[in-house]
Amino acid sequence: MDEQPVVFLVSDKSKTRRQLAARLKQLGYEAQAFCSIEEFQQRSLATGAGCLLLGLSHPDVDLDWLQKAGPLEDHWPVVAVAADADVETAVNAMKRGVFDFLLESCSDRRMAAAIDEAFRWDALQRRRIATVQSIRRRMKQLTPALHDVLDLLLKGKGNREIAVELGLSERSIEDRRAKLMRTMKARSLAALVRQSLLAEGATTGRPTQ
Repeated sequence: MDEQPVVFLVSDKSKTRRQLAARLKQLGYEAQAFCSIEEFQQRSLATGAGCLLLGLSHPDVDLDWLQKAGPLEDHWPVVAVAADADVETAVNAMKRGVFDFLLESCSDRRMAAAIDEAFRWDALQRRRIATVQSIRRRMKQLTPALHDVLDLLLKGKGNREIAVELGLSERSIEDRRAKLMRTMKARSLAALVRQSLLAEGATTGRPTQ
């Protein structure tokens, strides 16, 4: 069974926190509320699926924290909520890593749409991370000889060129290449290249086996 995503609500304004928590409950979301970013950071939340609904009481301070928190792929997507904000504040929030930006006065439909989209993004990121971890585990199983073949394949070399460069027969390279593909569970050279790029963090494309 898939893990039920949670909305982690953070707002230092008790009234805002209560109102947003009530809205989330009415909309059918599981939510955990925190009165400050510090409290949120100190709680043992592991890495549960979901998103962070961040109340922007002090946009500059709150957004500075978000920017210092690190890459969003290592955290939950952040949906910022403000009582009032101009276009500049909204754009600045997005530039600092906010996934979506809402006004407290937005409709329930708009809020639900933002949260659901954040949940979908989070699920995709988690699947991608799991795929990358799986690829890296398989790469650790490669022998130095197979790594040599992989490195040359990624440089666009064909079997004959690899054989010449490694001083081996073309048949030996064919055998190593076949073993490489089996170990990496790659059905084609294109899939092998995509796996390598994912493992190196060079692409956010669709995970491939």
